[in-house]
Amino acid sequence: MIRIGYAGINTGLPTSSRTFRLGGYTEQRMLQVAQANVSALENILKWNEENGIHLFRITSNLIPFGSHPVNSGSWKQALSDDFERIGRFVKESGMRVSMHPGQYTVLNTPDKGFFASALRDLEYHSSVLDLMGLDENHKIVVHGGGAYKNKELYLGILKDRIAELPPAIRKRLVLENDELVFHAEDILTLCREAGLPAVLDVFHHEVLPSFPDKDIRQIIIFFGQTWPGARQKIHYSDQDPEKRRGSHSGSVDVHRFGKFLDRVRDLELDIMLEVKDKQSSVLRLRETFPDLK
Repeated sequence: MIRIGYAGINTGLPTSSRTFRLGGYTEQRMLQVAQANVSALENILKWNEENGIHLFRITSNLIPFGSHPVNSGSWKQALSDDFERIGRFVKESGMRVSMHPGQYTVLNTPDKGFFASALRDLEYHSSVLDLMGLDENHKIVVHGGGAYKNKELYLGILKDRIAELPPAIRKRLVLENDELVFHAEDILTLCREAGLPAVLDVFHHEVLPSFPDKDIRQIIIFFGQTWPGARQKIHYSDQDPEKRRGSHSGSVDVHRFGKFLDRVRDLELDIMLEVKDKQSSVLRLRETFPDLK
């Protein structure tokens, strides 16, 4: 069975990513916006359930400045009942949620200050899922980071830092190949050594290929071996024809996805669509391919 989902926001509903400028920060304003975002998230998840969508990525912007030192963390207590209720809904409906920190969460950075910020960001993301009472099947996905002119060295640094992460973070961590530095073979090798699941981003693999003698089905199966006892997750998107190579398209190419689906239809996969029209592409694919969940 293959399930598909989408990331961040629902274009037909109020956003769960409201924020404001750091210069206007107050605890009261942070809590007000955070409450509105959490309420919007709950409505998105309810809409997903009503429409049979059980795979969703929660926005990193749920709590304004959630990992910034200016934030005292008072949202954790103030919104604890809301998070518990949402987590209960996720579990009862059989949903799987995830989070995906942004490009500045780099674990192998040579800058100690940036590394401290990356750790705070992972702690924030982990706290959101922990407050929902969700188990380690609900993941945090990050990229490998930078090569800094010595790719092998910084792959080793990444591996060492992963080993030193707090267990609450490490149990949720998943690595993903990117389109610029660490290709699929790099990430798969590291995850096998580190004992982490690996997410194959199909589009990134097209932009920065590896495994020259393997087709996409074989590579997905290799990545699936890092998910023992859990459903494998992959990312899927298309190239925006009007933007630089590596830019995600506005919506999914249904014909192209159908050709991909023919290669993997018999596998157990959760496919996260990374397209700008979000739920619309999910609904379009499910209408076209009724066997999708």
